Amino acid sequence: MSQILSDVLTANAKYSADFGDKGKLAASPARRFAILTCMDARLDPAKYAGLAEGDAARDSECRRTRER
Repeated sequence: MSQILSDVLTANAKYSADFGDKGKLAASPARRFAILTCMDARLDPAKYAGLAEGDAARDSECRRTRER
């Protein structure tokens, strides 16, 4: 197993162990908010917008189109 995969699996195990009540959050975003941004790995939209789990929708394949 590569070191990167080992690190990711360790982080995932810690995250799932600390998940707590987040599983009770509604699937829809509580703040009825979405951020459209590029997939630049240096950006963390939740951090720069002050959002927590459950606050906003995230979709890496989102495409914005003009509604007519």
